[in-house]
Parts: sequence; structure tokens; C-alpha cells
Amino acid sequence: MTDAPLAGLKVVEISMYVQGPIAGQILASLGAEVVKIEPVGSQDPFRSFAGMFGVQLDQAGADWIFASMNRGKRAVALDVTSEAGRPVFHQLIERADVFVSNLRADALEKLGADAQTLMALNPRLVYARGSGFGFAGELAGDPCQDTVGMAYSGFMDMVSTTEEPNYPPGALSDVATGTNLASAILCGLVKRSLTGEGSMVGTSQVQTMMWMQTIGIGFAANVGTRMARFDLRKAASPMLSIYQTSDGWISVGAVVDEQWRLVASTMGLDDMLADERFSSLGRLIANSADAAPLLIGRFRQESTDYWWKRFREAGIWVSPVRRYDELAADPHVLANNYVVSYPDGSVGVPVPFDVDAFAGARTTASAYGEDTDGVLGELGYGEDELVELRVAGAIW
Repeated sequence: MTDAPLAGLKVVEISMYVQGPIAGQILASLGAEVVKIEPVGSQDPFRSFAGMFGVQLDQAGADWIFASMNRGKRAVALDVTSEAGRPVFHQLIERADVFVSNLRADALEKLGADAQTLMALNPRLVYARGSGFGFAGELAGDPCQDTVGMAYSGFMDMVSTTEEPNYPPGALSDVATGTNLASAILCGLVKRSLTGEGSMVGTSQVQTMMWMQTIGIGFAANVGTRMARFDLRKAASPMLSIYQTSDGWISVGAVVDEQWRLVASTMGLDDMLADERFSSLGRLIANSADAAPLLIGRFRQESTDYWWKRFREAGIWVSPVRRYDELAADPHVLANNYVVSYPDGSVGVPVPFDVDAFAGARTTASAYGEDTDGVLGELGYGEDELVELRVAGAIW
């Protein structure tokens, strides 16, 4: 992958589950050499995950979900705390550009993988850590995962249509935070290219999920009120809403007066424009309770495809509401490689970055410890030394 944007970059990763592995996979997909270290005798739990969000997984399913966050990495089983294994770990760090982890600070200290230790070994190292609550305050050392991050950040409240919180499935907080962590790493690398010095970079689940709600939190903090919860029948704006059609659902967006007029004329609702209550977008919003039955009734008279075609021709912001199980076969999704096939036969969503014509590597995940000998061989360890390390329990 000599044309990959991060070709030649060396990354050492000690992480598990989703957040840290996502960051490492983004770097690997963009061409970096990522060495993922797993403890001897204790592999990443996602290698044998039983299920999540109501989906039960057999071993093939566990292999898939592990690969979805660890493709393209070199898997090394190494006891970084042992007398024999620690020098190997230090050699990897000395030649690395980036260290990435989502372990808590106390766990990293026990491993000898804290920032002070590793940056003393390699002052040019970009030391990246993803966390749950952040790096300061009384919660900094608390355990956190996807559910907890969504709860504390207010995200469960924001996405709910009622006062009862809602937990959207899919590890959204973990995936988003891992993606932000990869962006922080790239910033650290840019800084190093300018100063020659390494840096500590990071983000947290709470920080990431609050960033995703920047408008809503800003309203609450500066205007003194919260955004209205979305109500299908009582939307704050009838032109920023979802409507049921004769055979599905469609989402429409209009934010200025001209767009509302275009929607009305396209739908054959010019009589609404002649009505003083709906003659402008502002008046439509003010009288949304009166407008809703008219719009709901008209949308239900035609199919989703009918409205989508008419609105697209008119240049209106519009989309059918797609279901998860439709996306993998959607022509537009496939045309943009938003879902791709991998060499192991699985299908998934690739890393969301294109750099020139490079849209990410299409690779598989290594088995536990598969690359241990190869990586150590590149450090200069011969066959006899590898045997000695295995006897000492330092590698697997």
C-alpha cells in the first residue's frame, strides 16, 4: 500500500472492545502499520463475544465483529509486564510513531504503558488515549463504556421523544469516540511534523457525545431553553419532519420561506399558501397544529418513491427513511463504497475517509498472536530467542 496516506507510520496499540480498536483500525486502513498487543493467555474479549443488542453470535459472528474493528492490524501476544517481555515492548515503542489505548490510567500504569514512561523512551511519540469521562475531575478514573457515556453526556435524553431516556443500539458512543481519537492522533502527528516533538492527545465518550449535541447544549446554556423533543404529529417545524406515505416514510427539510413554497407547490398544496396561517414558513410553524393534518393526509396519498422523485426534481431536501437491512443493497451506498466486501467474505462499513483515490485498505483480521514471530523477527529476535521468550511466558 505504498499509495496509502499513512504508509510507513508505525503504531502500537493496547486496547480492547470498541473505542481504542476503532482508532487503530482507522490508522491501519489508511496504511499505517498497527501492532495490536494482547496479553499472553488473555485475548481481546471481542474475539469470543457472545452477543450484543439482541443479536446472538456464534464463533463466526464473533470473528466478524472483532474483524470489524481490527482489520489490517498485526496481532502480537506479549506480556509487557514480564521481565522478558518488557524489553520487547520498549523496542516497539522506541520505533513507533503512535501509541494508542482506551485503557484507564491505573491499568496503563500497571502495564508500564503510562505516558510518562513511554514518552521518556520516545520523545517523538504521539501518545493517544481514549477515555470515558475525561482526564480531569473526580470521575476521571471511573470505568465507562458506551451505555455510560451516552447517559452522562445527555445523549440518551436528547434522542428520546419523551421524558423517558432512550438508548440507541450500535455502540454509537464508542465508535464516534474512537473516530475522534484517530483525528486527535492525526493532529498530534501534524504538530510533530512542525515541532519535532511528540505530544499527548485524547478524547472521551462524554466529550464526544456532547460535541455531537453542540447546538442543543448551546441553546440550553445560552438561550436558557432546550430544543423541543421530536414528535411525529407535533413537530416543532412541519418542514423539518418525517411523514408516512402510502407504503413507507419520507423525511423532508425546508428551512427558509422559498423552500416551503416549493414544497407546497410540488405537493399541489398551493391553497395552503393562499391561507394566511400558512403563507410563510414562519406562519406555518406558528400554526403547525393546523397544518399537520393537511400535510399528513397529502403525504399518505402517494408512495415514498413518488414523493422522492417529485421532490428531487424540484431540488427539495428529501430522503426516504431507509431501514438497516436495506442499506447493504442500496445502489447509492454501493456506488460510493459505503458498504464493501472483504477478503474473508464478510460485508461491512469501511473507514469513512477518502484521501485522493485511496478509500481505505480492504483487509482481514489476524488471529490471536498470529504475527508475534514476524514482528519480533523484524526487531532482530532469532528463533532461539523466540523459544526462550515462549518458555518464559513472555509471548504466545
